[in-house]
Amino acid sequence: MDLSVIVPIFNEEDNVVILVEQIQSVLNHKKIKYEILLIDDGSKDQSYSIIQQIAAKDSRVKGIRFRRNHGQTAALMAGFDHAEGEFCLTMDGDLQHDPNQIPEFIETIKKGYDLVCSYRFKRNDAIIRRFPSKIANLIARKISRLNLQDFGSTYRAYRTSLVKDIPIYGEMHRFIPIFISLMTDKIIEIPIHLKPRVKGASKYGLSRTFRVFSDLWALMFFSGYFNRPMHIFGYFSFLFGLPGMVILCWLTIMKLLGLIEIMHYGPLFILGVLLTLLAVQMMTTGVVCEYLIRIYYSHDKRRPYHISEKTFSDEMK
Repeated sequence: MDLSVIVPIFNEEDNVVILVEQIQSVLNHKKIKYEILLIDDGSKDQSYSIIQQIAAKDSRVKGIRFRRNHGQTAALMAGFDHAEGEFCLTMDGDLQHDPNQIPEFIETIKKGYDLVCSYRFKRNDAIIRRFPSKIANLIARKISRLNLQDFGSTYRAYRTSLVKDIPIYGEMHRFIPIFISLMTDKIIEIPIHLKPRVKGASKYGLSRTFRVFSDLWALMFFSGYFNRPMHIFGYFSFLFGLPGMVILCWLTIMKLLGLIEIMHYGPLFILGVLLTLLAVQMMTTGVVCEYLIRIYYSHDKRRPYHISEKTFSDEMK
């Protein structure tokens, strides 16, 4: 099978049939062997009943239903877990992603890329949504050093063997490119046309922005210090510990020389103790994280690298 199309569905009963027909029309015309995985993320309407009806008529359409709403990230992970195609393509179920661009994704990834991202070069959203998105994209670029214009667009094509190994959670589907960049640098971005929503209601609100910014903190750790947690915790330990030790040493020397009474410097003494304790806590946290990383890589022979291909001569075999 060439392609697994993964579409998270949440209360999209008016769009499911139209979307599947559009995808099938494009892929049948291009003679691409495919499957369509429709992940019902706990819909409250008739979305899954419609999915069942479509799947009963076409074995290439498969439905997966969550017991409750788990979010878009979990839906994508379920799709990756069940994908059988050489490549995966993810897109939204609201008809805003144009299926006519699927062949462009496939042609691009077949050139040797492991991930083909997309960026929305024309957005008609209100500024209250565009501005936080631009800030989040800017922070993500700075943290990851990955030069992508749009981390928020989920219209992407992946090499299935690679994406199955990515542990994501929360709202981190936006940052899948960053996790993949830890394994490969064969990433490219193409422009897409974002169509206006015609039916149904948008599932994206301003509240998601705050969850995205909180995930960026975790992303900073995973993208830069996952394999070396002691570096970042050691840095903070030094940052807190140095001024703390300076304060306590100064107070101790001045006390021994009889020049001051520590009780007169109570707030400064408490600050020194607090900073020192924070430094010790950061250092011990780093040690624990290093231990956990050792366990992670020792389990099931995991390695901190990902091999693309191998070439050996007959003598070496």
